[in-house]
Amino acid sequence: MKKYVYLIVLSLLMPNILPVDGAQLNYTHVLFEWAQIEDAESYEIQISDSNNFSNILSVANTQSLVYIEKNNIDWNNQYYWRVRGLDYEGNPGSWLESSSFTTVSKRSDANATLYSQSEYNEGITIFSSFLDYFSAAIDIEGNEIWNTQNTNLVYYTNNYGQLYGTQFSSDESELPGIKFSLDNEILWSNTGNAYVHHDFFELSNGNFMGLDEYIQDGPIPTDIDFITLLTLRALGYTADGVTNEFPWVGDKIIEWNPDGTEAWSWNAFDHLSHPQDYDMIGGSWTEVVSNGGKFDWTHANALWFSESESALYISSRNLSRIIKIDYPSGNIIWQMGLSMPSGDVDCGLDLNFSFQHSLEILDNGNILFLDNGNLSTVLNNTDYPTTRAFEIAVSETEGGCDATVVWEYALPQDLFGSFSGNVQKLNNGNYLVTTVGNGATSLEIKPTGINSGDVVWEANYNLSVPAGAIYRAHRIEGLHPIAFSIVSNNYKKEGNSNLYPIGSENSQIGFKIWNDGELTETFNYSINGETGSLEINPGNFSNITYNATIDEEINLSVTSLHRPDLIKNLSITTVLDETLDNENIPNNFILENPYPNPFNPLIYINFSLSNFSYIELNIIDVNGKLVKSLEKNYISQGKHKYSWDASDIPSGNYFVELKSDKIIRTKKVTLIK
Repeated sequence: MKKYVYLIVLSLLMPNILPVDGAQLNYTHVLFEWAQIEDAESYEIQISDSNNFSNILSVANTQSLVYIEKNNIDWNNQYYWRVRGLDYEGNPGSWLESSSFTTVSKRSDANATLYSQSEYNEGITIFSSFLDYFSAAIDIEGNEIWNTQNTNLVYYTNNYGQLYGTQFSSDESELPGIKFSLDNEILWSNTGNAYVHHDFFELSNGNFMGLDEYIQDGPIPTDIDFITLLTLRALGYTADGVTNEFPWVGDKIIEWNPDGTEAWSWNAFDHLSHPQDYDMIGGSWTEVVSNGGKFDWTHANALWFSESESALYISSRNLSRIIKIDYPSGNIIWQMGLSMPSGDVDCGLDLNFSFQHSLEILDNGNILFLDNGNLSTVLNNTDYPTTRAFEIAVSETEGGCDATVVWEYALPQDLFGSFSGNVQKLNNGNYLVTTVGNGATSLEIKPTGINSGDVVWEANYNLSVPAGAIYRAHRIEGLHPIAFSIVSNNYKKEGNSNLYPIGSENSQIGFKIWNDGELTETFNYSINGETGSLEINPGNFSNITYNATIDEEINLSVTSLHRPDLIKNLSITTVLDETLDNENIPNNFILENPYPNPFNPLIYINFSLSNFSYIELNIIDVNGKLVKSLEKNYISQGKHKYSWDASDIPSGNYFVELKSDKIIRTKKVTLIK
C-alpha cells in the first residue's frame, strides 16, 4: 500500500491555459497551453468549430504541455478546444473543461507565388505598411496569419517574437517608440515627445534606442535651383548662403533608460559637416516649401547597433551615405557613399548608391542595404531609375575604409522603389528583397550556384497608393519562435497541492523542459538554488535532475536566453511513496526497434517501462565508447519517445543502449551519410 505525506503547496504546477476562454485572436497560428494532468504520459488536443465537437478540425498528440496549430484556423470564426491525458498504455482520461476563442478579420490583400519549393527558406514573412498603418504576416502561400488590426501599430524590427516600432496618431508632432506583443499589447512606450522614426529596438542592457528628429536653423544655399531660390526670397528669406534662417531637419540617435530618461545621444549636427554637405541632385531643396517650410537634411532611415564592435551604423538617405560611429564616444569611424564638398566620405564613392534604405550588419561584418537608386540615371547612366540590393564588405584602413561589392542585384524597371524597402539575408543564403514597386513586392532571390539570380518566391502585398507604401519585410521562423513547457517526471495532484512521490532510498527527481517553439534555444534554470543551462532543439526536450529529500518543497524556475520575459515557475513537494523503494528496478521494460534504420541523420527510439524507474539511454559505438547520453534520470512508467540527431557524427554502426541497474537492452543502428 502506498503511503503519502502531504505538504500544502500554494502555487500550482504550470497553471497557464492558453488561449484564455473567450479570447479574441488577431492571428491564425495559435499556441495552446494547458496544465499537467496526473498519470498522463501524453496528451490529446482537439479543435472544433462546434461547441459539441461534432466537427473536429484538428487532432494532435503531444508529450509536452504546448501545441501550435498552423493549418486549420481561419479568420472571422469561433473555435472550441479541449485536452485529455493518455496513460502509458494509451488509454484516455476525461476531457478537461473545453474553452473557446474567436478570430478577428484579416487586414491585408497579399498573395504569393512559389517558384521553387526546395530552395525556399522556411518560415513566414512579416511586413508593415506606412500609409495604411498596420503590420501583418503571411505564409508561403500568401495567406495572412497575423495582423495588428486597427491599432496603427507599425513594426520596425522583430526579435525572437518581440516587436518594436511605433504607433501612429493624429498628433503628427510625436511618434512614440514602442515595444508590443503578438496580441497588439503595448509593453513599453516611454520616449516622451520624441519623433521616433524608421528604427527602434531594445539593447541587451534593457535600454531602448531609436532615431529622433532634430531641427536647427541653417543657411539657404545660393546654388540651389533658381526657382526655389527666388521663391524663398519672395517669402522674406535672405537666402545668402550664410545667414542661419531656415529650419534644417537632422537626426538624433537616442538611448532611453527603461524609465524614459535619456541615457545617451548622438546629434548629426554635432558630427556631420553642416552646412557644407547636402543633397544637390535629388531635389531635396525643391521640396522645402511643400514640406512645411523645412529642409530635410539627413533623413536617417536605418540604425543598427553592433554589440560585438560597440559601434553604431546609420543610413542617411538624403546624404546617400552610411556612417559607422563608435559607441559610446560618438566619434565617426568611417563614412561610405557619395562624394560631397567636405571630403568626409572615406570609401564607396564608386558604388554610386543613392537614397538607400534599411541597414543590416551580418555576422561576417558585411553590410546589407537597399539602394533605392533615385539618382541612378545620373550617377550610373541607366535608362530608368534602378533599385539595387547590396551586400558590401567594408575593411577599415588607417585613412578610413575600403568597400567591395560582395553581391548585387538590380530590380527590373517595374519594381523601382524611390523610398522604403529593405534587404534580408536568409539562413539558406538567399536574399529577401522588398520594394514599394508594383504595389509593394518581396522577392526571395537565389544568389549562387545554378540559375543564380532566379526568383524562388514572390509576394505581392497590393498596398494602397502612392506606390505601395510598404516599409520593410522580414522572413521569420514563425509567430511563436520561443515557447516551452515544463513536465514533472512523476506527478500527483491533491487538491491545490502538486506532489512528487519518491522513495526513501531513491530520492533523485527529474523534470523535462520541452522546446515547443520554432528556434533552437538555450534555457536557463534554477532549482532550489542549483542553476544550469540547456540548449534544446525545436520539438525536443532535456532533463533537469535534483537530489531531493522527503517533504521538500521544490521551486523550479526556467527562462529563455533570448526572451527573459518568458519565465515559468513550478512549485511541487516531494512525498514518500514506499512502494518505489521496492520497484525501482522495472520488472519489465521493452526497447523497440529504432526507426528508420539505416538513418540519416535523425532516428527515433521508443521504449516502455512498467514502473517508475531510474534508467540510462545511451548511444554507444562499436568499441563500447559513449557517443551520446539521451537520458539519465528517474522517469515515469509507460511509453517514452526519444530522438537522436546524428548530424555531427560520422557514418557507421552504433548501438542504442537502455539500462537500469544490471538489466541492459541494446539495438544496433546504422548511420549512412
